[in-house]
Amino acid sequence: MEHIVQLKKRFDNLSLMNKLIIVVSSNVMMILFIVLVSLKVSSNAYNQQLYKAVSGNLSFSSQTIAGTLKNVETLSSIIISSSTIQNALNRIDTSEDAIIWSNANREISLFISSYQQAYKADGVSAIALYNLHFYNITNFTVVNNADEEVRKDAVNQARLKDGAVAWVTDYSHNLYILARRIRKANNLELSHLGDLLIFVDLDRIVTDANKAVTTYDDCGYILFDQDRLIYTSKGIDPGTAIVFKENTGEAYNIIRHEGHTYFAVRNTIPHYNWTYINFIPFDEIARSTTMTYYLILAMLVAALMMAMTFFKGLTRYILKDFDLLIQKMEFFSSTQLQLSKTGVDYSGRRDEIGRLHQHFDTMARRIQELVRKNYINEILSREARLKALESQINPHFLYNTLETINWRAKALRDQQISSMVESLGSLLRATLSNKKPLVTMEYEMDLARSYMTIQKIRFEDRLIFQTACDEALHSALILPLTIQPLLENAVRYGMEEMTDTCEIGLSVSRHDSLLIVEVSNEGSFFEEDLLGKLKDGTKTAHGFGIGLVNIHQRIQMFFGEEYGLSFKNQGEKAVAVIRVPYRIEE
Repeated sequence: MEHIVQLKKRFDNLSLMNKLIIVVSSNVMMILFIVLVSLKVSSNAYNQQLYKAVSGNLSFSSQTIAGTLKNVETLSSIIISSSTIQNALNRIDTSEDAIIWSNANREISLFISSYQQAYKADGVSAIALYNLHFYNITNFTVVNNADEEVRKDAVNQARLKDGAVAWVTDYSHNLYILARRIRKANNLELSHLGDLLIFVDLDRIVTDANKAVTTYDDCGYILFDQDRLIYTSKGIDPGTAIVFKENTGEAYNIIRHEGHTYFAVRNTIPHYNWTYINFIPFDEIARSTTMTYYLILAMLVAALMMAMTFFKGLTRYILKDFDLLIQKMEFFSSTQLQLSKTGVDYSGRRDEIGRLHQHFDTMARRIQELVRKNYINEILSREARLKALESQINPHFLYNTLETINWRAKALRDQQISSMVESLGSLLRATLSNKKPLVTMEYEMDLARSYMTIQKIRFEDRLIFQTACDEALHSALILPLTIQPLLENAVRYGMEEMTDTCEIGLSVSRHDSLLIVEVSNEGSFFEEDLLGKLKDGTKTAHGFGIGLVNIHQRIQMFFGEEYGLSFKNQGEKAVAVIRVPYRIEE
């Protein structure tokens, strides 16, 4: 943990350029690692696809080989049980007549020759039938070339099997010999009549079985009966075949032997439980894969070096702007808050660096302005405190004067003057005495009613004032003195522009999280973008225009830029709308 803390501290103290170099280098190394892993995965995926293709072919060919050997076994059963063979061998066994032997010899030769031709496509290259006195052979070349010891062993194996099939391998000639004992079938005597040998060309069987399915011309095949080697393709010696058998598992294996690489797949011949191995020279593929690895690695290293060179130059170009910003900060703090002249204009830049310079310049100018104003405020604050002490006397004098006028009006029984004085007193108390930043809607509505009471006495029946506010909204909070100026504006532009009756309305509603206050009046309309014109001086305020801007700015300063005052014209009415967030008094 301590080492991690030290490494983090060292990293934090590095320059921005070194930090960026470390980040970029780490990303490039990660990409390099991912690419190499992807190559390995793709290579494995290719090997898997190759395995599926070879394994499928091997499965099909193994079944074909097993079927072919089964056909040969069927042929042997046909021959030994044939009535022609049985009768001919019986006559040879029971007679000493040379003519009978000659006729029987001719029958046997014709019979086995016809079947040898019929099963030639199944790899049957020769058939030999030995009786007690002579033998018949369909292809003397094949039989004579076969190892004599192997032939004798085949006959012995057949007699040991006592009629069952016995297979013997002549590996040196790629022959697989089926041997069966022929016994007398007449009356189930089962006496010995002769021996049948069928010579099978394993090379032809394997080649034909794979000719239709293999997609590789240089494939090799190996057959093992348990630990006994039965067959190998040309050019594969027994030692190499044993190496393949020992290094080939259930799935595929890549075997390296005597400077060469092979892709080997293993299967089993059905019914015979032979080990069947198919191998493909993998030298070219392995060499191509290795070269691809090295080439991509070299390209990535070259790309890394180029990227780092380009990145260093680009980083220096970017960091010079940061260096200028640091110089500006140091100069600003070390002098009398003066901005240095860098000679570079960042006012037109829209990137992050340009915005940093712009914000710093703005902040520095505001600090200068605040510092300058601070001296003036210090001088004015004393005068303001003195005037504040004096102003505390004025409200009490004003309230006492209004109470005296109200008492005199009641004494003279003038109800209108009394109502106006009481409403004016309420307005003054709300204006001068309230110190809360927010007031309830009920409080603000009472203030509005007090103001409108004075105006109704002034305009009598010409003024109609209507309010709509659900009792549930009485506890909603609003800035003080926001509704009364709007009513004052409505009276000024509604009543003074009309000679007929004017209706002024005040409605309060809630829409989700918004509290909406609307003040409407007849007889006037609002100009488009009235607030903007009042702010920039395009529209000159007549009497109360500054009050509208004041309301809008106070709402935005307190609640945020998304709230405030807006205007609209709805039919024949001008409507002022206040939007503030809905809050209630806790």
